Amino acid sequence: MKFKNMREYSHNEFVELVKNLNEKELLELSANYGGYPVLFRMSLDERINHIPFIQTGAAIIIRNEEGQILLQKRTDRNQWGLPGGCQELGENLRDTAVREAYEETGIKIEPNEIKLIDTLSGNTRKNSYPNGDIVYNNTSLYLADIKNEKVSNLKCDSETKELKFFDTENFPEDIMDYDLIEAYLKCI
Repeated sequence: MKFKNMREYSHNEFVELVKNLNEKELLELSANYGGYPVLFRMSLDERINHIPFIQTGAAIIIRNEEGQILLQKRTDRNQWGLPGGCQELGENLRDTAVREAYEETGIKIEPNEIKLIDTLSGNTRKNSYPNGDIVYNNTSLYLADIKNEKVSNLKCDSETKELKFFDTENFPEDIMDYDLIEAYLKCI
């Protein structure tokens, strides 16, 4: 099925579209629009989009040979954070981390090459989106050590304004996901 760009739909048009799709079409739509949780949030009635809900996903620390970690400057908040995102239906979180790393940075990582650092949840994982949606993220945090030649072709996607490696003592001030970075620093 051919879908328009998400921003081309009014909220009501999007809700009507979602109401008329079967499961296969919903999964196809969600793959094009940031994942199933995003699809779900975008389908909420505007009168109740402020009701918080739980969202599951993964983030990944990509560490180069100098021990620096890769951060992305996000387009939606203009802040630095870790590559990561929402889990797709039926996807395991290790695969979520690898998929998100590739989508947001262009770096291909094999699922068996990453190490689970921790799973974080609770108030530090509360997130408010620019449209008013409120979520509490349950985030599995992974670590990938990569060779420098793997980062020669970094690419930004629609969520990423800039990609840059930082020393752990020299993070930018406008950083989000600091709880995830603290978990990483405790781990090392």
